[in-house]
Amino acid sequence: IMGGELEFTETVDPSVRQDVPIPPVPATATANQTNSVLSNMIKNAEEQRNPRPPVGGGASQPPPSASYQPRALPAALQFSQSSHPTACLFHVLFKGLAVATYIIGPKFGSEPLMVTVICLLLNAADFWTVKNVTGRLLVSLRFWNKVNLQTGETEWVFESAAGRQTNKFDSRFFWTVLYVTPLVWGVLFLSAILWLKFNCLVTLAVALVLSGSNVAGYYKCSSDQRQKMNELLNKGMASGMSMAFRNGMLGRFFGGGRTQVPQTEMPPSDGTFA
Repeated sequence: IMGGELEFTETVDPSVRQDVPIPPVPATATANQTNSVLSNMIKNAEEQRNPRPPVGGGASQPPPSASYQPRALPAALQFSQSSHPTACLFHVLFKGLAVATYIIGPKFGSEPLMVTVICLLLNAADFWTVKNVTGRLLVSLRFWNKVNLQTGETEWVFESAAGRQTNKFDSRFFWTVLYVTPLVWGVLFLSAILWLKFNCLVTLAVALVLSGSNVAGYYKCSSDQRQKMNELLNKGMASGMSMAFRNGMLGRFFGGGRTQVPQTEMPPSDGTFA
């Protein structure tokens, strides 16, 4: 080193090979490593989804959600058998909402006036839907009123589509819901009277009138329903007469077979004994 400068010397070791290429990584090793990582991830996911039962007889784990299969609805609620499933839904929708609002509304702190207004609106919507939509689609019946221009009186017209075949499910569903609705409101009306809930009588009375009007109107439209009702009344009268006749015969057999012997008047005694 001269004058404070550094001097570098370069030497090459001839025993070491220079410029040696780096050997490539085998493709099989990379693939095996990737497959092992994926297999571990899949295994961990399966263990989390299907945990192993605890050792030592612990409580059994619930079945995985993937194997859960919901139960089928009853035949009466399977709208797939209906020709008009949307009409069936709206035939029962407003009725159910009105009943649910009347029963559940006060329990959630709703004002009685608000419950009354909502029930009246739902019952009015149900009356209009049943009268103008579901009756025509499900059972091919309708009733409406018109004003006689000569007399000025309101006349009701009851019509039915002659020769039109209706779906059995639609017909059964329509008449069942139609008849059950006033019965439900009637039970609620009687319960309100018994529990002295006089503030609810207006709502229940309007619901009874609207639902009963639909029943009366469609009953007059349907000759089949009138025939079924007449048959039901005739059967009831026949069974009542048979029971009365049977009870009369049994009464005669057990208690009526005894004849009463007329009592003869004894001659007045003169106070002496023979």
